[in-house]
Amino acid sequence: MSGARRPAVGWLPGWLPVWLSGCLSFTLLWAALLSTALALGGCGKREPDAPNADATGGADAEAAFTVLAGSEVKDLEPAIVAAGRAAGVTVKMSYAGTLDIVERINAGERFDAILPPNGAYPSLALQTPPLAREKLFYSRIALGVNAAKVTELGWGSRAPTWADIAKAASTGRLRYAMTNAASSNSGMSALFAVAAASSGKTEDMAASDVDAKVITAFLSGQRLTAGSSGWLADAFTMDPGAIDAMVNYEAVILRANEKLAQDQRLTLVYPRDGMISADYPLMLLREDRRAPYNQLVAALKAADFQRDVLGPAFLRPANAQVATASALPTAAIAELSFPNRLEVIDAVLTAYQSTWRKPSTSIFVLDISGSMKGDRIELMREALKVLSGASQATASARLTAFQGRERVFLIPFDDHVSDPVLVAFEAGDIDGSRARLATVADGLRPRGGTAVYSALSAALELAAQESREHPDRFVSIALLTDGESNSGMSFAAFRSRYGQGAPARVFPILFGEGNVDEMKRIAQMTGGREFDGRHSRLAQVFREIRGYQ
Repeated sequence: MSGARRPAVGWLPGWLPVWLSGCLSFTLLWAALLSTALALGGCGKREPDAPNADATGGADAEAAFTVLAGSEVKDLEPAIVAAGRAAGVTVKMSYAGTLDIVERINAGERFDAILPPNGAYPSLALQTPPLAREKLFYSRIALGVNAAKVTELGWGSRAPTWADIAKAASTGRLRYAMTNAASSNSGMSALFAVAAASSGKTEDMAASDVDAKVITAFLSGQRLTAGSSGWLADAFTMDPGAIDAMVNYEAVILRANEKLAQDQRLTLVYPRDGMISADYPLMLLREDRRAPYNQLVAALKAADFQRDVLGPAFLRPANAQVATASALPTAAIAELSFPNRLEVIDAVLTAYQSTWRKPSTSIFVLDISGSMKGDRIELMREALKVLSGASQATASARLTAFQGRERVFLIPFDDHVSDPVLVAFEAGDIDGSRARLATVADGLRPRGGTAVYSALSAALELAAQESREHPDRFVSIALLTDGESNSGMSFAAFRSRYGQGAPARVFPILFGEGNVDEMKRIAQMTGGREFDGRHSRLAQVFREIRGYQ
């Protein structure tokens, strides 16, 4: 990188490292103070799926160096953009899951570089290999365990193996949170670490080498799932007494500890037979963008960035001259390899979704009021058919489709709430279940008013019943409405009934003219999160929700 331009000393304001050290997420303050704290020029509103758009709003799309990154680095975006500007590079970032990153690039979307949390899968799956690869920082996958539970299990004196963890989970002694391995890199890395440890192979592992009993035992202890490592940590900190542990990046666990009382904080446990680290490589895709790539890499690997930005975020520096944050253990641990064959990755993830993980009940509350006529109802039908498995062309399409053992309920509503329609995806008749769901989707007809809260209340009562009758299932609700509720139960009545706790998490989709504030409050009340369907196709939004089901 000898020709790369290094950012000037002092590109960050002097107060920033001090402030960062006490803050879990610094995105909001950066957004509020960008003009004065950075003094490096404005930054236009970001549309997440608009590649090659000039970040300054100018007409020259090539002025921006476009990066498609994993969502795990979203909190670092302001600092990355600032470092790039100081080095003469305008950085424009978009976000996607690891599988989607690969599929979007293979489908022809143009980005100058990608920044996945782990470079192993993209290196195997990209049709055109990256032209350069530079590790920017890294974070180990760890098990964050309540201190009392560490003592109870005897893991304080000697770290457990993955088999030990699986045994504690299967006997009910360990309840943990982990992201969906088919949607998020932290869950995927943990799954493959268990697979590698159970097979006794760190390289050239075949699907037949994996001990399915160990993985099933391990997954039996999972009580909370998510499509995002950050959201998982936030959900954990909302009720840290509900479960014992969290599988996540060590950086995310340590930042979560800053939100917890001293006696609730998690102890980092690294299985002694190994784990997989996220290596965060910046991977160049276009030869004509090598110069800004080199400049950006130099800026992000510079000592000031690695010390002042990564250190407070508990990320391990790639620059060997920068010390690792004192809160991070420095003892050597065993590193397991990510599978080096695509067919193994696909086989393990498919078995995880359809056989190994706890099954789920997914309840979809669907607005069919008069305002859904035309394109809106067609988009809803398309989204349901995509989830039914109508397309099997890509890995993410296969893995986000409804799986065997899954119970799917559809509750259509206008000013009347229809009875729930159950489509059970049984392993022996997946095609029949797909056809039934498609028939139900095609039969949806817009009409009438909008009784959002009556429908959502019915869904929550159904969720409570499912949890009672099937306690081994993940139960969740997705809500799609394009307008204000004007019939049935009021929001105030709904809040009075469920404001102190709901039997399932609700994931509202912002769509059309729906009440954004109320949708966000529903997510907060029930422990869910909202998704924005106003700027992306509903099919993609529905697929993203699948990571939380």
